[in-house]
Amino acid sequence: MTMADTIAVMNHGVIEQMGTPTDLYEHPQTPFVAGFLGVSNLLPGTVEGADAVRLGSGNLVAVPPARIAGRTGQVAVGVRPEKLHLGSEGAAMPNRVSGMIVESAYIGVSTQYVVDTPDGRVVAYVQNAQAGVQPAPTGQEVTLAWDSAATFVVDHT
Repeated sequence: MTMADTIAVMNHGVIEQMGTPTDLYEHPQTPFVAGFLGVSNLLPGTVEGADAVRLGSGNLVAVPPARIAGRTGQVAVGVRPEKLHLGSEGAAMPNRVSGMIVESAYIGVSTQYVVDTPDGRVVAYVQNAQAGVQPAPTGQEVTLAWDSAATFVVDHT
């Protein structure tokens, strides 16, 4: 991704998506591309209008209309782990899922959390920007929030 202006992601000899590294990472068009270029959280839901997807838990996820791109019925909402905000950090963000931390790993620059939610397992990377802050403990109930601009939609697998 650091050496190319344009990338073609192929799956079984067929181009799944072609574009700039930024476009492929931020706006994957298929579950394969979303997973091939890094960790993606894919939550199943149903398209509900031109700019929203309703998750199985009932949560409504705001999505830029261009990302739904005429899809109807069952889809998966995607968000990258580094786009998620834990707890009050995401208070002003429109999209939310709640769950319980089942794993955490301090990896220096960030802490990786694995959160079980009613809509599926979600991975979040929270940057360790403040000195001395302790990671949230396993077993803690948390809310994860993200901006609608960080949301992408792919076909449900």
